[in-house]
Amino acid sequence: MNEMNLASTAPASIPLPKLPQNAAASPERHEIRINITRKAFDGLARQGMLFQQGVHEGCDNALAAAVPGEQARICIALAPDDDKNYLHMAVADWGRGMDLDALQNALQLGSLPTGSDRLNEHGYGLNNALACLTGGSGEWCVYTRIGPGKYYKVSGPFDLIMNVELVDTLDLPKGMNLHWSEPSTVVCVRSPMAIARTMQRQGNRRGTDLASLSAWLVEHLGVAYRGYLELDSQTLEPSAKIAVTVGDSTVLVPPIHVPMMMTRTEHFQVELGGQVVPLTYVYGVLDRLQRDCLVQGGKARYYYQGSQPTQGIDIRLGKRVIATAQLSEIWQREDGKPLSRHNSYNDFVGELLIPELPRGVLATLTNKTGVDRNDPEWVKVFEALAAYPPVKNAQSAGEKELRLRWMRMLKATNPEDDVTGEVTVWPTGTRIDVTDQNKSGKCDIYELKAGKGEPQDLYQLRMYWDGLVLSGVQPTRGVLLAAGFSEHMAAMVPLLNALPAPLFPDGTPSAPYNFSLATHAEKQLT
Repeated sequence: MNEMNLASTAPASIPLPKLPQNAAASPERHEIRINITRKAFDGLARQGMLFQQGVHEGCDNALAAAVPGEQARICIALAPDDDKNYLHMAVADWGRGMDLDALQNALQLGSLPTGSDRLNEHGYGLNNALACLTGGSGEWCVYTRIGPGKYYKVSGPFDLIMNVELVDTLDLPKGMNLHWSEPSTVVCVRSPMAIARTMQRQGNRRGTDLASLSAWLVEHLGVAYRGYLELDSQTLEPSAKIAVTVGDSTVLVPPIHVPMMMTRTEHFQVELGGQVVPLTYVYGVLDRLQRDCLVQGGKARYYYQGSQPTQGIDIRLGKRVIATAQLSEIWQREDGKPLSRHNSYNDFVGELLIPELPRGVLATLTNKTGVDRNDPEWVKVFEALAAYPPVKNAQSAGEKELRLRWMRMLKATNPEDDVTGEVTVWPTGTRIDVTDQNKSGKCDIYELKAGKGEPQDLYQLRMYWDGLVLSGVQPTRGVLLAAGFSEHMAAMVPLLNALPAPLFPDGTPSAPYNFSLATHAEKQLT
């Protein structure tokens, strides 16, 4: 790069230092002039990015550098530091790597994006990641190469001139495991533990154990990159594998999808970037049963919590989830103000699926922490979504739809039966969810739950049963129909059936209880 081009990349107020006239060029050492100072780098660190968002920047760069036609591989490695207030973290990939010119470009503030991949949307990715993860002017190191051979190595903090050296091997922190050997690029940072803990929910940012922190990281990665991690319908392989390591322990990140049930799907088209783009919007009720075994068989702890901060929909552009828990960010009230988050929306979840689009269409913020609401293309998308406002009290609405669907199925199976949701018992007028009666004496009663069945739901059935007996009607069967059941529910059923049933109004004994459990899947209600 000539002197004129170098000068053009620097801020006008900060002249670049001149190299010594007689400096001897070494094939093993190079100097890179860049257009960012430590002060500017400290400014980047004050964008409010969370630890996982800095890791996402590194993963985006790694995915964009994947060799075409090959499965991308990324490893995020955590290792302890001698100072317990810090940890070491590395993002490694096995992609194309960088030569010296590409490395120089990547280290510039607002560098020219390479290639056409929209994951290199802004040219701030590496700088954002390094600033976020180190807290400003902390320590970092980048190794990169194209093919076998030596690595280019450059270490921070940033300065106007950065020294690059050729090295034979990676010098990683003690205890750091990259899972796969011979990576192309490794970005390693020393991160303050206070920043690492921002992976956790506010009010729960106390954990410093690396195994616990890695579990939070797996959840973030599984949500953001589920499109890359899910199996392709043709190859039955994911387009990327992401490993998280702590010492010798390795976890392959699973795709983490929105846990929802009673879903509805809407298809519509929006003109974006001069072309008509088909969009798919799927929404429904938070499936708490699925949520509780969402992350490696365990409960999700950051996303889909059934709370105000996590209510709303995810937005997935191509294979990358670019925003989560979008509600007031999308929908407006009649007066034009953003729709307020409220507990009545806690069970409302969904996902907007947008196909892969060229870079520049549907822009994100420079630090990729959300969509750019000033982009007129996003305005078009949100105007289209206005036709499908969020569902209030989605759990109750879902159960109403579930009851109607079950009644239709029962009626279709036995057209002569009287299937209704209008039967009431007790002086309070308590209404049984669904009753299926016929002239032969059948009187099956159902309690339906959109989510997980709990012990009190089984007792609700007993209340229905007792109320019918006390009104002179003999139930034949009581079924709790739910998405799944809490622990020990199956063991509770025979105990309940063994209890004495009430007498009819004339004092004669009624038939024994006959309660059972059934899932939506068993009854083809999913």
